Amino acid sequence: MQKKESNSSQQSIERALKLLTIMGDSRTAMNVTEISKLLGISRSTAYAMLNVMTDMNFLSKDRATGKYFLGYEIFILGSKFRIKYSHLLPCDEYLKGFVKQTTVQLNQVSLTVLQQDYMVLKFLSKILSSAMNEFAEQRIIPAFCTASGKVLLSSLSEAEQRTALEHQNFYAYTASTITDPEKILQQLKEIADQGYGVDIEEFSNFEINLAAPLKDYSGKTVAAINLSVPKLIYQNRYQEYIQLVIALGQELSSLLGYRNTF
Repeated sequence: MQKKESNSSQQSIERALKLLTIMGDSRTAMNVTEISKLLGISRSTAYAMLNVMTDMNFLSKDRATGKYFLGYEIFILGSKFRIKYSHLLPCDEYLKGFVKQTTVQLNQVSLTVLQQDYMVLKFLSKILSSAMNEFAEQRIIPAFCTASGKVLLSSLSEAEQRTALEHQNFYAYTASTITDPEKILQQLKEIADQGYGVDIEEFSNFEINLAAPLKDYSGKTVAAINLSVPKLIYQNRYQEYIQLVIALGQELSSLLGYRNTF
């Protein structure tokens, strides 16, 4: 009996979290019928779950339409999560100024951090082009096929790199995606030596990404700065972009207390 109750509780939690994810992705309010169909549950079960989530402010209900949308508790949790990376917030002010002043053509500027599951989180993101594709708004991206992910992985020991790659789903996002772990390990060595990484349409077609590490006062890589560049522009000015991302990495590292003694 106890095991049955435990399974039921787990299922309820999974449904609630799935609903939050769906509503966050869809950005549209939903009525109880739509929600019950999406989750494969009865309307009465959906109502019971929605009442609890509304009472706890994870969802809100429009009184006029009866539709549900994300509640303010989601915003509060997101704000609390940012505290974990409060040491990176000075970089936000710097990037705001950079975005306003730069004359270099960029699609997006992002500050990324490696997560415990070896995925990459876009902690800060500045979109400069209206032509950005569907991947621009993604906050979680894979490490194995992105410039910032490879830069972050390159700072790990080889043993840690192999562990990280074991956690990757080597999906070929484009025809250029590298899915061979040994080739990726070789790339990581090269990135560590040269101080920057580039992915050429590995994650998204027609887009080049360049990244450089951000180091703190101890010399540890704690984040990466990533520049997304239109393919046609990069082909003619790649050296300029490489120098730019390296310079940004150095400037932001200095804000975090890093001092290169060499």
